[in-house]
Amino acid sequence: MDADLIYDAYAPIYERTGQDRFGAYLAHLTLTWLRARQVAPRRALDLACGTGGATLALAAAGIDTMGVDRSPAMLRIARRRAQEVGLTVPFVAADMRHLENVEPAHAGCFELVTCFGDSINYLTDDRDLRQVFGGIRRVLSPGGYAVFDVNTEAAFARWDESDLVIFESDNCLVYNRLGYNPATRLGIGRIVWFVRGNKTLWRRGEETHVERAWSDAEIRQALADAGLEFVARLDVTGRILADDDLPERLIMVARLTRK
Repeated sequence: MDADLIYDAYAPIYERTGQDRFGAYLAHLTLTWLRARQVAPRRALDLACGTGGATLALAAAGIDTMGVDRSPAMLRIARRRAQEVGLTVPFVAADMRHLENVEPAHAGCFELVTCFGDSINYLTDDRDLRQVFGGIRRVLSPGGYAVFDVNTEAAFARWDESDLVIFESDNCLVYNRLGYNPATRLGIGRIVWFVRGNKTLWRRGEETHVERAWSDAEIRQALADAGLEFVARLDVTGRILADDDLPERLIMVARLTRK
């Protein structure tokens, strides 16, 4: 499947199954971690925002927040949800590797840039990390923070070609078949869903997602190349990890140092 089409047909299923709740959780965790260090961002940019879980959590916390995603279907849902809760949030259609629609008017404007839901793993080309981190560096204000999560190699090692049901109700079933090739360090996720339209008819959908297992060293080098200072690596509870700790999901914090 063309990478530009993922999260298109799946967008309403993503919302229906509550998958954006994890992004909202990571947004709250990020703010808690920053505030414990007397950091209170006023403006935030949420990259690969999807249906707006993290974006709306940041905005609800009183932060002037913008969401960016390349999926029009996901953005339509995010805009509706913002309207439903009475939040004024601009959502911009853009690939996070190419922030030309954001940078001219917002260079050096954001004190926090987030990117959640293992979206960094969707960057599969060797140049992708530097492109994204370079864009983040250009929109961050001096002293601003970038926070993102990644699936680690420990997570991909569990992608063993088995079918995993991730959601089941009377009217909806979603399962994943995950596989990983250590030689290419690429994981293939086949997402299949069935939705009941009436008492007897079910509608089937399917998307294939590709993720790359970026190493800790590759991420840190790409941050440094972009002019961002590595600050900390956290687990999903916000606990600071030692360099030799490798959970299945890692949260990384970087900063644009003040001149």
